[in-house]
Amino acid sequence: MSDKLDLIQSFYDRVWVEGSPEAADAFFDPEVTANGLVADLAFGGPDFHAFVDALLALIEVRRVTLVQPVEQGEWISVLVHFEASVLASGREVDGSAMLLARIRNNRFLEAYNCLDTIGMFEKMGLLPENSAALCMAGHRLR
Repeated sequence: MSDKLDLIQSFYDRVWVEGSPEAADAFFDPEVTANGLVADLAFGGPDFHAFVDALLALIEVRRVTLVQPVEQGEWISVLVHFEASVLASGREVDGSAMLLARIRNNRFLEAYNCLDTIGMFEKMGLLPENSAALCMAGHRLR
């Protein structure tokens, strides 16, 4: 595993698996914001902590696996796969995200994410199955 991949794995393990949103501060430059976790919204610091807290109030992340990393210079792109259980029901769920990050001196300088929230919320039972397909066909979710 490369230094960048080790850093990313440590980040996900500390913040998401161990449930410690504040631990994220040690991984990011103070000016860095996480982009793409919520549409049209970039945030860092306390807002990122609140995002993590909100998701961890719904699920317990048991494991995060990094797949297919691609590195070039300071940049790394990796598929992030997670396994979790829904706190309200005990239902086992899994999901994925893509991360593109610029890392220097063991710190994130830039972070761009693409999280499959629709798929995750479908698996959690918060959205109907095939929500994206239903919306593409013009149906409104109520």
